[in-house]
Amino acid sequence: MATKKGLCPHCSPKRVERRIFPVNPGASTCFCPHCMKEIEPKVAIDGYRALINKMLLKADNSLFVTCDPVLAYSEYAEVIELEAKEAHALLGRILCLVYMGKVRKSYLSEALTLLENTSYEGCDIDEFAFFLKKIDFALDEYESVVVKRLTFRDYFYDVECLKLYWVHLAEIIKIKECIISISKEMKKEHDSPQIEAMINLVESSIDHFKKIIHRDTFTADGKCYSFTKLMYGKAIISETDKKVNTKLYRYRLSTLDENEKGKKYIKDEVFKDYTHIVHMEKAFFSIAIMFYLIMGGFIAATVLLKEDPIYLYSFASSAGGSFIIATVLYILHIVWKLTLKKRKLRID
Repeated sequence: MATKKGLCPHCSPKRVERRIFPVNPGASTCFCPHCMKEIEPKVAIDGYRALINKMLLKADNSLFVTCDPVLAYSEYAEVIELEAKEAHALLGRILCLVYMGKVRKSYLSEALTLLENTSYEGCDIDEFAFFLKKIDFALDEYESVVVKRLTFRDYFYDVECLKLYWVHLAEIIKIKECIISISKEMKKEHDSPQIEAMINLVESSIDHFKKIIHRDTFTADGKCYSFTKLMYGKAIISETDKKVNTKLYRYRLSTLDENEKGKKYIKDEVFKDYTHIVHMEKAFFSIAIMFYLIMGGFIAATVLLKEDPIYLYSFASSAGGSFIIATVLYILHIVWKLTLKKRKLRID
């Protein structure tokens, strides 16, 4: 019988790799090779699975709750070091790469490479299909935000912005085509309505994006361009005879260059990072609690010693101010979490 990975519940949790050892699930008992303590095989196997699930939950929280895809990527990588074929972690890293993408620096080519090397063999098919839908939705959201960054009143700021957009769009189409390819392979072995629905959804999205990439597009100076091809990661475009009467070019910014103050008009970020809000929220709540405790001590001293509380009002105002700031940050955090919840759960 093939062995499975088990986790010793007795070894130190600081050295995770030392706690993991091969277990024969058909045996009546097993021994940890490090501490030599007797363990029931089922307990060791379930403990290892619980460890993996805990690490995956931690990475999911970093990605979807605190919105820190860089941290989440490393946490998914830690799971893969222990379980190389864990589809949840492999697909989680692809999601991280999409959300880490910049206007000028895209990580979609790396995401495509990971997706091509990710196998669904031995995975729960419905769960795998669910993750593919998450990736598809993330790509749609990514395209939508990139358009907002590079356009003004439905016109691209300049031709360089238009080239950037077409490069991103071509990469998005490639990943969606890879999702279709994997889904059709899955469908051959598992006839699932969820897979069929996902194929139809992604095919419709690809058709929509192909129409966008092949239509003539205007820039803010009134000129019109058409997409020719993608070569060495750069968009080859051609100018058409079409013109549009617009005065936007008078106010057009030098968008992809730095101005005299060294500030770029278009920021590289696509998805805003709200990690600092979470950290500030925790910090101000801690400060507020500290002030309230100190204020409580002054109140107790006033009651017991019957002395005038000299610093009571200053500490009360400090505590109140800290609490108000923490509450505002908490409200912002809740609003952001609602957006992240849609991002995490939406599969339609």
